[in-house]
Amino acid sequence: MALANGLERLDGLHLILANFSVGGRTVDLVIIKHDAIFIVELKHCDGRVIGSVNGPWFVEGRNGERKRLNPGRKNPYNQVISYFHALTNFLNEHRREFLSEQKANDIDFRTCKRVVVISPTMQAGAEIELDWKVELKGLDELPAYLITERSSEIELTDEEMLAIPAMLHCTPWDEINTVIKGVVGETGEVETPRRGVSDTGVEAPRRGVSDTGVETPRRGVSTDAPDSRLERARLILRTTTGRVAAGLAVMVAILFAVLVLRPPQVIIPGGDQPLVPIADVTGVPTSGSISLAAAAESACHWSSYQLVGKRWDGASGGWISVASGGSGGGILPEVVVALEQVATCSDQITLTWSVQNHTDQEISFPLRSDNIQLSDSLGNEYQISDNVSQPRNLRVAPGAQERGVTVADRPISRSASSLLVRLKNQPFGEASFVIALPK
Repeated sequence: MALANGLERLDGLHLILANFSVGGRTVDLVIIKHDAIFIVELKHCDGRVIGSVNGPWFVEGRNGERKRLNPGRKNPYNQVISYFHALTNFLNEHRREFLSEQKANDIDFRTCKRVVVISPTMQAGAEIELDWKVELKGLDELPAYLITERSSEIELTDEEMLAIPAMLHCTPWDEINTVIKGVVGETGEVETPRRGVSDTGVEAPRRGVSDTGVETPRRGVSTDAPDSRLERARLILRTTTGRVAAGLAVMVAILFAVLVLRPPQVIIPGGDQPLVPIADVTGVPTSGSISLAAAAESACHWSSYQLVGKRWDGASGGWISVASGGSGGGILPEVVVALEQVATCSDQITLTWSVQNHTDQEISFPLRSDNIQLSDSLGNEYQISDNVSQPRNLRVAPGAQERGVTVADRPISRSASSLLVRLKNQPFGEASFVIALPK
């Protein structure tokens, strides 16, 4: 979310693809710009990280206790390598579908960058040994890396960039601005300048430092007139280097503010627990018993809905996200799961679900703790009360739709800004919903 807020302010198109499936792999994050593609594995670590190319990785806390990262799965290095092969094979196989014949012969997507990113920062004393294949960065280092690095043999137009998420059946996450508002504040173009920051969004010079970043004498030297300094700043911003530096300053300032002002232990989903893009699926029948009306306006009601539409893909042997009328090419989803309402009243959390089944087989959606996991932006977890949820197992006949309710019998933390609702397995594998909690 911090990256989306920062990249939006830069010149040129930048695409963020999050938690999508390709070649049987669920990729954490891919960032596409005109001259580079970055394949990223995100890990939230609250201690120093220890690991290498082979073998397990560990996170060591302040008390010296070590916990294994990704227990029972590949280490982050091997994860990002597997994502790299899955995505680059797909792009190279399909390049003639969105590139000209000449460009398709010249481009090689194997020059995509591979990066393991540790959030919120790489702590001192980290012991990680990697080879040339994979870069290692802290989340605070990522903005500068994205701006300065490029992939050799990759040069894409806006149209060619946009063709990639369309082929991958990625769907737009239209609610990201709502979530950003609840986490990092308003994202409008005009913001109230903070002390020490000019209204251009570029950090204003500190006392004794010129706007070129060179320290100036504090005594015996007169400063430039305001008009002179303003003109010099304008001249700098007319150059490519100046604009890149300004964009970098904005991104670093935004990310720094997020890291400093965020609630403790904000969790960024990662690993093999994907955050499925939230799609506004159109063309899906909404008549009958299913209702998508907003909940009553209330301080303890989330008055919107999110839904995920998926279709079985025989080629990859797995479910893919699709949206009718969107980037899925007009293909209707076979199963649609909608989170219609979240209520945090009465010292409990109540989630209202609906499921539409467009397959020829019965769909089973367990509304239990072994299939649904709740956590908030502070890292608190909320156990689903199986004996209160109705029904315990939602069964949907072919061509039908049904509704059900899950309940966590615990009050939501008043300090939490968002709620993560994760489906672990059924009805179509892993999926997640992010809810910006009302204040």
